[in-house]
Amino acid sequence: MPKFETNQIDVKGDGKIILYQRPDVKKPKWYARISVQGATGYKIFSTKETDQRAAERIALDRYEELYFKVRRGGTLKGKPFRAVFGEWKSSAFVLAYEGTQSHLQAQILKVERIGVGFFGAKPIDEISEGDLEGMMSWFLNEYEEPPASSTIRSYGYAMNLLFQYAKTKGYTDSIPNIPVPPLKANPRPDFNKREWTTLYTHMREWINQPRRNSVKGEIDERLHRDRYYLQQYVLILANTGIRVGEMRNVCWGHLDKVEVELGDERVLLRVSGKTGERDVIANPGVNVYLRRLWVYRSKELGREPDMGEYLFCKSDGSRVGRYTNGFNALLDSCGLRIQHSSGKYRTLYSLRHTYATNRINEAPVYQLAVNMGTSVDMIERYYSHARTRSPEFAKTMTQGNQSAEGNALPF
Repeated sequence: MPKFETNQIDVKGDGKIILYQRPDVKKPKWYARISVQGATGYKIFSTKETDQRAAERIALDRYEELYFKVRRGGTLKGKPFRAVFGEWKSSAFVLAYEGTQSHLQAQILKVERIGVGFFGAKPIDEISEGDLEGMMSWFLNEYEEPPASSTIRSYGYAMNLLFQYAKTKGYTDSIPNIPVPPLKANPRPDFNKREWTTLYTHMREWINQPRRNSVKGEIDERLHRDRYYLQQYVLILANTGIRVGEMRNVCWGHLDKVEVELGDERVLLRVSGKTGERDVIANPGVNVYLRRLWVYRSKELGREPDMGEYLFCKSDGSRVGRYTNGFNALLDSCGLRIQHSSGKYRTLYSLRHTYATNRINEAPVYQLAVNMGTSVDMIERYYSHARTRSPEFAKTMTQGNQSAEGNALPF
């Protein structure tokens, strides 16, 4: 008798169905170890029952399923996780995914990272909730600092997509619960109004520095171009709330306009990202930033840009991949890389958060959520703190109370 099996019961008397309990638990449940003629190895699983008779019924039913599976040419051992992943990522199931292709590819990479990286050749139908807890612990231990709850949950969502596919293919009987932590509000740091003023004012000087400070008095037009384009990129992101990945894909042909009043128009941008396609209404002034790009690019080409060209492109017309390094250098140059109140490093996504915290006091939450391509719940969860800091909120909340005199703080 294996040392980890106690109270063995031969259900049929022929050694095909063995029930046993594990000795290392206080209230042991019955496990089953099944073998079928014509197949090698065993099928081991928990019946999840502490009652022996109930466990026997479950084991007998499972034996019948496995018996006919083997008769049809199947095996007792399930399909390796790695093999299921290979099928899933190129299957019609994936091709019919309702989100965008870029979002789909992100899910595939997540499953490959934590699922294939942890389970490898382990049969997918033998993966338990305990195994998935181990996978998540292994995944989290790879970070020097704990990732945001939303990041962890996104990996759980991606794994769930693969298990849905595995169930439809008959590789597993059920979709296990993938443990994820509760979603906590942990937004990236934004820029307050004073910091934002410092940033956009500094950019006016910063974009021209390569022309004045280049070696031997030569003009570095390439660096000037990079900084000029980054300036418009920052201004547009902070005035639209568009995600970084969405902005990379915007072409000139994706721009439109909407008339809010007679003669007063707003820019409309068609974007595609993790939540599908949507139209985004830009703040007043974005038309100025777009016009700057249009004029600059027209001079560079000697003609007007094609409608299919990316707004943010290199001189050869190819799409700009990332502005991360340039943005970090910009923030370092004006002392805004770290948010002093939280000690967190700012990223390009801080511009989206800046847009949200500014607009939450000026626009209905539902409309803001639609424009940003997110949910009302997420807006309230992440940005409601900005409401209490608005003068209008403070005034409304204290109406009818005794009047204050002088400064609010003694310092």
